[in-house]
Amino acid sequence: MIKPNVTSWRSINVSNAFNVSLKMNDEGNRYGFNETADTHMMKNSEWALVAYLSQSKYGKLGNTDFTGVNKEIYQNKSDQYITGCSYGSPSNSNTDYGCQYQYNTDINGTGASATGNIYGIYDMSGGTLEYTMANYNDIIADSGFTIIPESKYYYKYTSIDVSLACNGSACLSHGLSETSGWYNDYSNMLNEIHPWLLNGGWYGSYNFLSGLYYYSSADDSGVSNSVYSFRLVATIR
Repeated sequence: MIKPNVTSWRSINVSNAFNVSLKMNDEGNRYGFNETADTHMMKNSEWALVAYLSQSKYGKLGNTDFTGVNKEIYQNKSDQYITGCSYGSPSNSNTDYGCQYQYNTDINGTGASATGNIYGIYDMSGGTLEYTMANYNDIIADSGFTIIPESKYYYKYTSIDVSLACNGSACLSHGLSETSGWYNDYSNMLNEIHPWLLNGGWYGSYNFLSGLYYYSSADDSGVSNSVYSFRLVATIR
């Protein structure tokens, strides 16, 4: 869940992002959530759900307003990290950063959503790199956790080989092996030195280094970074 035309919440480590997400349904919260909502930091598998949707008849792939290379989600190149922005094209090497199109501009703006219309999910290509709750072998590293969270809130991967990462098997429906290389987006699996996952690329990334199917281990091992953010998911209990 992200509002448009606001600055992304950045410079927050994984544990703080995780904890503030859990607290967003606390009694008296300002977000309108109650105890029936399970608010949590997005898991890698939840990011993958959006990725699969985008490449279905219900997503941008099935949207007849777009053809050819423009079926790919357009990049957010806002160097001010403004949400809902669109460059009006998929990731490329151009450096004229900014918010060229707003989220509600037909085609050039809405092309940055997973469905190609205003009702889709935005900012999944460019903008900021996003931590998702995916971890290598329960290694906390510099994330700020003292203990690893409940298993329902993250995915543990056990191999640097995506075909073996789920306890010796491929992690189907996680947006790893089966979507690797889609639209030539970069992919790099977690490891014991870099055990936390990033998705989507950032505004300064170009070509294959930014996109809906981009994923990579975080070089900073879970710490806060000025180009790293996160995303909230709310489900009904």
